[in-house]
Amino acid sequence: MTADAYLMIRCDAPAAASTDGRCDTEHGWPVRVETHTALRRLLATRGWHRLGRPARDICPDCWKEGHR
Repeated sequence: MTADAYLMIRCDAPAAASTDGRCDTEHGWPVRVETHTALRRLLATRGWHRLGRPARDICPDCWKEGHR
């Protein structure tokens, strides 16, 4: 058997349609990085944003729609 772990970042923007109140868009795989910091740096070039304290990750679609 072979197993591998992938780092994922989930969108934390509020979304009324979801059951837990978050957008839950995920991104990570097939991008291969060693740390969440490196993944966030890469996703920033693809339209993802990180806001506030505690920090929240916002996907490009939610950012455009103003869900912050």
